Order: sequence, then C-alpha cells, then structure tokens
Amino acid sequence: MCGKFSNDTLGIVNLHRMNWNEDIFPWLRYYRHYIFLIFAAIALRLLIVALYRKRKKLKKKDNFIIGINNVTLVVGLIWLFMFVLNLLGITIREFFTSITIIAAALAIVFRDYIVNGLNGMIMMFGDNYRIGDYIEIGDNKGIIEDLTLMSVHLKNDEDNTVIIPNNHIASSVVINYSKNPRHFSTVDFELTTVHSINPERLEQAMDKALKPYEAILREDSQQLKVVEYKTDIIHYRMRFGLKKYEHSISREIKQELYRELLELIEVDKKKN
Repeated sequence: MCGKFSNDTLGIVNLHRMNWNEDIFPWLRYYRHYIFLIFAAIALRLLIVALYRKRKKLKKKDNFIIGINNVTLVVGLIWLFMFVLNLLGITIREFFTSITIIAAALAIVFRDYIVNGLNGMIMMFGDNYRIGDYIEIGDNKGIIEDLTLMSVHLKNDEDNTVIIPNNHIASSVVINYSKNPRHFSTVDFELTTVHSINPERLEQAMDKALKPYEAILREDSQQLKVVEYKTDIIHYRMRFGLKKYEHSISREIKQELYRELLELIEVDKKKN
C-alpha cells in the first residue's frame, strides 16, 4: 500500500522542496480514515464526559470519567499502531501471523499487567469503589485519591500516598466504610482503676465533644461501653455515627473526643 507514495509523501521530506498540493494533501487524503477516527474518538469522549458531568452535576472527575479517558487512550494507541503498520505496508494479518510465537511469549510475560489493566477497567466502571471513598485493605486504610489501569492510590491517615496494584485489590477482602450508611466510628482508650473517672463523667465529656456536631450525627448513635475489665485497667470504647460518612469529619470528631478525654484526665490528676 505504501508503494503508491514516495519517501517525501510518507514524511521523509526535504523541507525546501515540500509542496502542499503534491506532498501533504495526497498524504492526508490517503490516511483520512485514520485521522477521522482519532478526532471522532476525542470528540465522542468530550461529548460523553460533558453530558455525564451535566447529568451528575459534577465538578471533579470520578470513576466513569477516568474510565472513559483510559478507554479513549487505549483506542487511540490501537489506531496509532494500525496506522504505523499501514505506513510500513504491513497488514494486521501479516503482522500477527509473523509474530505468533513471540506474541504468545509476550502474553505470558505481560499477563499480570494485562490482568491488572482489566481489573482497573472493572473498578472504574463498577460501583464498588469511588474516588473519595474511605477503604481498608489489609494493613492499609485511606481515601481513594485516584484510579489508574495499574493501581489505586490511597491517602492514609498520615497523609502518605499508598499505591496498591489492582490485582491485589481484586483478590483481597476490602472494607469500604463509605458504602455503609450505618457505619460507626469508634474511639478506644484505657484507664487505670486508680483514676476516679467514672462512666458518668466520661459520658459528659463525650456529650460535650459531640455537641457541635449534632446536626450531622445520627440520632442515638452515641454510646460509651466497657469492652474489657481487668484488675488494674478498664478498656472503654466510645462510638458515634454520621448521617453521611466522611472520613475527614470522623477524624476531626475523634480528635475532639481525645482532647476532652485528656482534659478530664488532667483534672483528675490535679484532684488526686
């Protein structure tokens, strides 16, 4: 197919002798199908994303938009690959026939990457995980910052970014706290029996810390209970539930509870 054009037509041109009518326009006409499909894919992506944003009233990107962007990228790379083969005068059948053994070997070598990418696509277009969700996988907890074809990026409680391969997430037990409307946040602590802080005073401290957040707390979700009672230590647990779980708010409330608890212990020390 390439024999119809000279080297100048294919792009190996002498800039001083370049002629649009003889060199550029014939090249554009011959490959117009590839050029049209690339621009059509880009235009379709922009249209789909714009309609989706309008329907969902989104300002930031979410899973679906990331998935569409990656699909467009993959399609673009496939068309670019076919375009290069066409430039070299090689048909798709000839290419795959000539590298059958090599392709099989590459498929085995890159199997994990391929499966990783497929799992990434499933997560992007699925509903199990969303950007902004707070999840727990193994020893890692954090907010999903980004989804890619290869991995999920989490920001943990120490504000460090943790990168987890999609294969690991697909084969592991994952707890998505943001998907549970009845999720309870808990604060565990221990007091020695020498302290004169009784449960009533702890409940008062808890009520004081939670009072500014009454509007976003579920009714009757606040609770203080004894988890374990030992000879010299009492293990307590405070819990509360948000109407709509947000990890940043939950962490803020926990900090207030710990602050009230520390103040209570300081007061108790001064008395003793």
